[in-house]
Amino acid sequence: MSEADLLIRRARMLTLGDHPEAPLVGAAMGELGVVADGWLAARSGVITAVGDGMGWRNLTLAEGAVVRDLGGRVLLPGFVDPHTHLCYGGQRWDEFAARRGGGDYLRLLAGGGGIHATVRATTEASEAELHALLVDRLRRAATLGTTTIEVKSGYGLEPAEELRQLRLIAKARRSVSIDVSPTYLAAHALPPSLASDRSGFLERAAATVAVVSAERLAESVDAFVERGVFSVDEVRPLAAAARRAGLTVRLHADQLNDVGACSFAAEIGAGSADHVSQASDAGLLALARAGVPAVLLPGSSLFVGYPAPDFARFASAGVAVAIGTDHNPGTSPLEGMPTAIALAVSLCRLTPQQAIAAATLNAAHALGRGGITGALVPGRRADLITLETDDERELAYRLGVRLIDEVYAAGRLVPRSVHMSV
Repeated sequence: MSEADLLIRRARMLTLGDHPEAPLVGAAMGELGVVADGWLAARSGVITAVGDGMGWRNLTLAEGAVVRDLGGRVLLPGFVDPHTHLCYGGQRWDEFAARRGGGDYLRLLAGGGGIHATVRATTEASEAELHALLVDRLRRAATLGTTTIEVKSGYGLEPAEELRQLRLIAKARRSVSIDVSPTYLAAHALPPSLASDRSGFLERAAATVAVVSAERLAESVDAFVERGVFSVDEVRPLAAAARRAGLTVRLHADQLNDVGACSFAAEIGAGSADHVSQASDAGLLALARAGVPAVLLPGSSLFVGYPAPDFARFASAGVAVAIGTDHNPGTSPLEGMPTAIALAVSLCRLTPQQAIAAATLNAAHALGRGGITGALVPGRRADLITLETDDERELAYRLGVRLIDEVYAAGRLVPRSVHMSV
């Protein structure tokens, strides 16, 4: 065994390692691979060994190795946030207040608010401002335990602005210690100025996929498939362009209405179907048969006010479930996967253990990183969190309490303090 440069011992260790090769489904999500007196060793950012008891004494430690004794506190994989919209300018406090006063989200969107308000603020922001805001948000996510995160474009709409945002995301990912998975959200909304040219807008979005692929600006292509936004048939050419370019397709699917988006996601072998609050039984069965994970986003349900997806339906259908923050300025401004875990338990009826699996191993698989992170097993990246508790259920139970102690991204300690740079 090679020398270890990181050793964490005497931990209540959640390995998620019993069956890490695939996402967990239903009741199996409650099996977290707990090692009561566990230890973990890593070298050069990769886990080299795990065990229990005093087996760590047989390790050879490199000079200057970091050693942590948790005294029975929890050690678990770093969180994976598979759905965010972090690249934006401005806020939408007025819209939030309007919705709380009875305003309907789709009507606000049709009237030039919602996504369109953020598009205006984002396109008006300078590159320096957007870059600083994005890096700050990524660093804050890291301090709350996220070691892998998806970030979408989507607040440009027109190809040139979408490419600007993707290039800023590429620049920001080089400035942070955590792993960033970029997504080209090609069809987020139709610009009001193009209301009479839907087909032309979608053709330009699909054509831009080739540029995105050539510059390696994204791993995935996304679309908002919803009544009054884009239909399944409208986004078919976009999905085909993504697949030709070797990019994964993700979908905002059946969030507010059942429009057949989950069945479409299954048909094309999408990387994930996200939101899915109004998915039909047939849509869920299609996802299960195709092995397409569903990403539940309870923050959006909370802030917009629509019914949260019921985990029992997904478990019964055999759909693998992940959870994410959906961080965005309008419909889910929450920060941090611990809050997403707590909301998934309280609103979507996962158990605390199932929510942890959804936020780690299953979310890693939803992002195509199931063989890289999400479990504490040899060969995986040393993405780790230590908690200030000996009971992982507190993540869901003590909403709003900071339980994250240390965060390691690829074996490197993430600084706890974050300062706004703009």
